Amino acid sequence: MPSLSTKPIYTGKAKDIFETEEENTLRAFFRDSATAFNAQKKGEIQNKGKINATISTLLFQLLEEHGIKTHFIKQISENELLIKRVKIIPLEVIVRNITAGSLCKRLGIKEGRVLKSPIVEFSYKDDALGDPLLTRSYIINALEISDEKTLNQISQITLKINEIFKDFFLKVGIKVVDFKLEYGFDKDGDLLLADELSPDNFRFWDAKTNEKLDKDRFRQDLGNVEGAYTEMLKRVKEGLNNKNPQFSILNSQFFIVRVQVLPKKDILDPQGQAVEKALKSLGYNEVKDLKIGKEIVFQINSDSQQHAQEKVKEMCDKLLANPVIEDYTVEIDSSY
Repeated sequence: MPSLSTKPIYTGKAKDIFETEEENTLRAFFRDSATAFNAQKKGEIQNKGKINATISTLLFQLLEEHGIKTHFIKQISENELLIKRVKIIPLEVIVRNITAGSLCKRLGIKEGRVLKSPIVEFSYKDDALGDPLLTRSYIINALEISDEKTLNQISQITLKINEIFKDFFLKVGIKVVDFKLEYGFDKDGDLLLADELSPDNFRFWDAKTNEKLDKDRFRQDLGNVEGAYTEMLKRVKEGLNNKNPQFSILNSQFFIVRVQVLPKKDILDPQGQAVEKALKSLGYNEVKDLKIGKEIVFQINSDSQQHAQEKVKEMCDKLLANPVIEDYTVEIDSSY
């Protein structure tokens, strides 16, 4: 194991980063510190450091299993992770599934509304400026801290991570409301997910009761912060052990799906041409461009219509339609 230094090279709101004997390996120490509103509110939460370190470890490993590249190497103690050294892009990347927090304040909308589709937004990582919301033009042309290609890559990875987490947490009765990610480049120029994955940078709500199980309990003085964090660690472990698969049924709904598949416009359709010819022989000369396709009807279980739509598109692209010669349309209605 690398020899660990005692002086941090970076001290954050709840973590200290140390160098090791390996130039491109760092040590992250998770403290029990809690902050909110850009460190205007501060406190200590018992056992928070080791809970967040362990949850981060488990969720980084989950993402790695799904092909997401991260800075995580391994957990070396209850409070400590070894991580790859990366040059952090000074952006907070937020993905939102349900209205909450600053989104509600900015737009004057109520908390708890499921968005039609996930929103990815960027904030400038600068406490002194209040982490202002950024447009892509600000990022690329004014601050010059990233480029269009990297932002597109970050958005694609973030949306994939969102789907992984929504699926995973729904199975243990948790709604992923929103969360914040950070990215950086390693020594080889590879884009890696960095920072941490814990209730500090997620909003987690119980799927049955909407009880908040994240740092909002500290922000909003709801109490029992340690209990909420402990519960989230328990749920993460349950999900990884597949102990509660029934949650995916209890906290989701069924949708009726109708997929219409037809030959593409310029593709020869001998069966359709034969039927069109037969109809014309019977005097129906107004008929033209007849196509014969197929209708596929089924039910799908999902946490939202948007998620169902995405899953059905995957099915069509992989099996239900031939992308070379066929087009398809999808209709989805709520069953119950």
